[in-house]
Amino acid sequence: MHNLYFLILMLLVLPIGMQAQVTFTIDQQDRQNTTIAPVNPTQAPFYHGVASGDPLTDRVIIWTRVTPTVDQTVMVDWEMAEDVNFTTIASSGQVTTDTSRDYTVKVDASGLSAGTTYYYRFTALGVTSTIGRTKTLESTNVNQIKLGVVSCNNYQAGYFIPLREIAKRNDLDAIVHLGDFIYEKGASSTGDTNRLHVPIVEILNLGDYRTRYSHYRLDPDLQEAMRQHPFINIWDDHEVANNAWKDGAENHNPGEGNYIDRKLWAIQAFFEWVPIRDNSTKDVYRTIRFGDLIDLVLLDTRHVARSIQVDSFLDPNRFDPNREVLGPAQMSWFKGQLSDPVTTWKVIGNQIVFAPAFANNVEPLQPGVRDLFMDLWEGYPPKRDTIINYIETNLIDNVVFVTGDIHVSLGFDITSNPLDSLAYNPMTGMGSVAVEIVTPSISSDNFDEKIGAFSTQILTSLFEVGNPHNKYVDLSKHGYFVLDVTPTRTQGDFYLVDQVQTPVALESYGGGVYTDVNTNHLNATNTPAPPKPVQEVPAPPLVTSTQDIVPELLLLSAYPNPTNGEMTINYALMEQGPVNIRLVDLSGRMVGELFERRLPKGNYVLRFNLEELENGVYFVQFETERGVQVRKVMKL
Repeated sequence: MHNLYFLILMLLVLPIGMQAQVTFTIDQQDRQNTTIAPVNPTQAPFYHGVASGDPLTDRVIIWTRVTPTVDQTVMVDWEMAEDVNFTTIASSGQVTTDTSRDYTVKVDASGLSAGTTYYYRFTALGVTSTIGRTKTLESTNVNQIKLGVVSCNNYQAGYFIPLREIAKRNDLDAIVHLGDFIYEKGASSTGDTNRLHVPIVEILNLGDYRTRYSHYRLDPDLQEAMRQHPFINIWDDHEVANNAWKDGAENHNPGEGNYIDRKLWAIQAFFEWVPIRDNSTKDVYRTIRFGDLIDLVLLDTRHVARSIQVDSFLDPNRFDPNREVLGPAQMSWFKGQLSDPVTTWKVIGNQIVFAPAFANNVEPLQPGVRDLFMDLWEGYPPKRDTIINYIETNLIDNVVFVTGDIHVSLGFDITSNPLDSLAYNPMTGMGSVAVEIVTPSISSDNFDEKIGAFSTQILTSLFEVGNPHNKYVDLSKHGYFVLDVTPTRTQGDFYLVDQVQTPVALESYGGGVYTDVNTNHLNATNTPAPPKPVQEVPAPPLVTSTQDIVPELLLLSAYPNPTNGEMTINYALMEQGPVNIRLVDLSGRMVGELFERRLPKGNYVLRFNLEELENGVYFVQFETERGVQVRKVMKL
């Protein structure tokens, strides 16, 4: 979404090279306890946990990441069973991973039974991972589906408390993540959590995108949510850069290199680190069918075809019919999905708010506030009208848009002109062709955290007055909603937390909205949808490694290796203590004393440039009070 956050970039670059022919820097974070628990060392070598995603009736993606102590090809065994004790193995196999895919492991486990809960695990380097839980889709006679709907987990904006609460639920068929799984910007002093991004600079290349995903995937709440539930992911803008469009982004300038290269690196890292099914075109728009009940139609409104945003609500180019959001190919595909008569409900996984916001065209607080919404469908009204007219002309009922991006909770009727009383009745829903439910952020800044509680109250009042099609609004709480779908009703129940600045917070029920079948109209409710009659058995508690010695310093990654110039090494320090880092050549001769300092525990990035060195093999030595660890690097 539009940049409202005024991030403070914290970058301390320490020139610590001692040799003229090679330069070194280290991202140093001086705030204590930057990462309270940088790594759970007892999970070795599966420090990033396990996850699953993209379930179908007969298969599901299972994922993990192996962290070897030296660069090598790693053989990984996997197995799935219908019980937590793995009494009878339903499916199993073996794969390899290496540096080419950042040691991530993604298996499309097939031959499974429909509508079945499975438990899975991996074995590599003589160690078995913790157990994950997943579930395949039902194929026929589906009576109830519950989907958790989430977006916008900004690591440095707060703790992932809503994901912690989602992990405790045993009634969800899947989690739909609508994007902003990571944020690309540099370290910020946002809030009081001391949770800073790693690397602390804005990420621009493949190695840095991989490191940022690695840092996020070490978060215990994110790990546990992905361990207990299959995720269905699409991306939004921050997986690449803020306010992205097809050929650029608001948060990209020419000095940061070629944008298309940056986008391709970001997409590669996304497909490595997220449990999404691979495809040759690296597209995320697709349909996942839940029997005869739901077609979950997932869109890409960001990176396939979107035209650059206009700057102002008053810009006449906003009404240019040639400006794209989906592009011709995706639009044609989307219309086909809407017209498919097999399922009762069409749930549209959509990154950006579809309904008009502030429909009365009055500046809500000050001139220019409306301009902040030009990144939404509001900035592309001809394309939005094309979809609305298609739904209306073809008499398509039961379309539910589910949306993220904007960090607030909203519910809308969808109509071309909410203020035309002859075309739309907000009480009865006459004239509404679809509905939309917007999920709040997991942790990204809400309006009260951006403009203050008092201004947010005023904005809420103006929003309610100016939008007769709006049925629910909360601009100040984090959380998620559960989409409960039956043949006769779809309901979105909001589960909210007041703050994410401290790790201690509990969720509460924030009310909900529902639409009855064939009405295309939202109503508010204070009663959650009925629970599922059968609750699933959770995956057992985390299994810890049997390794007797936990390393004081863990080497997580080195990119690129081999290199012809700059190299980045990501390492985690488990305990506070002195760290001495040296570069030596193949004969053992010290090339450079890179770094010597006492550091708090945390996640760190070391950067050095070998461009002036001769081609060959070198070793980076990390010395702590417990001993020495070495990573081989190659200059070509």
